[in-house]
Amino acid sequence: MPYFPFFANIKNMPCLVVGGGQVALRKIEKLLDFSPLITVVALKACDEIKELFQRGEIVLEERAFEDSDIGGKAFVITATGDSGVNRHISQLCKQRHIPCNAVDDPDSCTFFFPALVTEGDVCIGISTGGKSPTLASHLRKSIQSQTDGRLGDICEVMGKVRDYALENIPTEQARKKAMAGVLKKCLESSQLPTEEQLIEMIKEQK
Repeated sequence: MPYFPFFANIKNMPCLVVGGGQVALRKIEKLLDFSPLITVVALKACDEIKELFQRGEIVLEERAFEDSDIGGKAFVITATGDSGVNRHISQLCKQRHIPCNAVDDPDSCTFFFPALVTEGDVCIGISTGGKSPTLASHLRKSIQSQTDGRLGDICEVMGKVRDYALENIPTEQARKKAMAGVLKKCLESSQLPTEEQLIEMIKEQK
């Protein structure tokens, strides 16, 4: 059964990463763009994680994990390289209903890290339920090759035009038609139209 793709605002949410190696680093780097409050607990942290700590981007405690570390955390990632420790942390989280990602142990996960395509406010998450990260990565690269990096800009201008449509087009069906036309114009134009140009296009179609 596939996992349901919740999209959550994790800005300023406290999270815990247990482990200080390259795998933990990759998880941390994915999270940083979304601005949670990251605490890393690890017996030994790699140089890159230490640099993130020195820049004030994370909190780092170089010591053994303690059960109390999960207290008050919104979600937990365990990437210690020790399957026994990872499962222990996963069980603690399940008992307290804290979402947990246990690296390379799908049965111990209550959420997965998707392969991400992120452009502005557009975020596409791809998950294979932990079965094939390689497939998820392939799909991510395929999507990125087709977007030309324009999705964020298209989303931004369409959000502004949508406000106009909500205020000036009385029926839902007419709004859907108008916004479909706006999207088509954005996708087909070599240069992204301005908000004013797209609104003018809507006016002309009335």
